[in-house]
Amino acid sequence: MPYSTLLFDYDGTLCDTRQAIYHSLQQVFRLHRAPVPTTAALDEVVTLGLPTLEILYMLHPAGADADVSAWVPAYRAIYAAEGEPLVQPFAGAPEVLAELQAAGYGLAYVSNKNIVTLGTSLDRLDLRRYASLVVGEGSSPDRVMALKPAPDMFYEVVQPHFEGTPAAAMLMIGDTPSDLLFARSAGVPACWAAYGFGDAVTCMALGPQHHIRDVRDVLELVG
Repeated sequence: MPYSTLLFDYDGTLCDTRQAIYHSLQQVFRLHRAPVPTTAALDEVVTLGLPTLEILYMLHPAGADADVSAWVPAYRAIYAAEGEPLVQPFAGAPEVLAELQAAGYGLAYVSNKNIVTLGTSLDRLDLRRYASLVVGEGSSPDRVMALKPAPDMFYEVVQPHFEGTPAAAMLMIGDTPSDLLFARSAGVPACWAAYGFGDAVTCMALGPQHHIRDVRDVLELVG
């Protein structure tokens, strides 16, 4: 079945946010006088595509026993002020989105990033206009939605928005295991963005239906 609706992850798929994430994580550890994560430690954790709180637990020496939940607002403030300006779209991403929109594809951004932070970045980079739906952490203020890899965002937001479009006609494009597992749980075909953060062995073992080495390859894939 041809794809009519494309669900894009944000970090590591549409935009290169590595510098922004690394800087903001290291700064929040400095702020709380905790051991600052090395680049190697950051490399390992960011490949997983996890929510911020889970990343903080993984990076803190005390692990799950660390009291880091109160760090999340500080991380977001640092990211907004110092990290977000470092974010840039991958080469060709705006043009790909414009061409897909013009061709009549339904487009959505499905991210674990806080919805305010995500919106700020999309607006600055002028990417919001291409998608009819933007989903992130805090998208539904009246309820807490589990983030990727859980399928909640799909069933509660994406599927109702694209009512009448079967899951088989959608394609989730993302760079980490969280994206690929999200797609699997929702019954949506997946495309691994090999140029992003995810580890090749781990991601390919999850059996995505497609993989691309450049965001511009999406046009050939769906064309």
